[in-house]
Amino acid sequence: MKLSHIANMKKSEFIDEVAQKTSISKKDIDLVLNGAMETIKEALIKNDTVTFMGFGSFGTVVTSAKQTKLPGSGKIIDVPAGKRVKFKVGKNLKDSVFESTTDEDVRIAEEAKKPAPAVAPKVEETKKTKVKKKK
Repeated sequence: MKLSHIANMKKSEFIDEVAQKTSISKKDIDLVLNGAMETIKEALIKNDTVTFMGFGSFGTVVTSAKQTKLPGSGKIIDVPAGKRVKFKVGKNLKDSVFESTTDEDVRIAEEAKKPAPAVAPKVEETKKTKVKKKK
């Protein structure tokens, strides 16, 4: 399996990739990965930051309550105050991803900038009524 063919990598696919790169059993990778995720979660609950140099940092931020508009419907919703998870990407990861930019990536980004084509509103059909003409 090549990474370039995975649009949204699932945990099992991630474990497969790590197993191929390390020759460690999938079962052991799963145990380590679950332990790592649980450790990160516990650190964030305690407001600690977890940093992987060159990769990035997991942290938390406390936000106040606010109202926001849903983009699709324009509906206003209340977002409660609370602690949120944040991830700050590290320089090495950021540079590696940027350097991997392909012409296809650029084309997709340019297409996304273009405004959506105008669509004529649907005209509801009405019942035809006969109008009697005066003689």
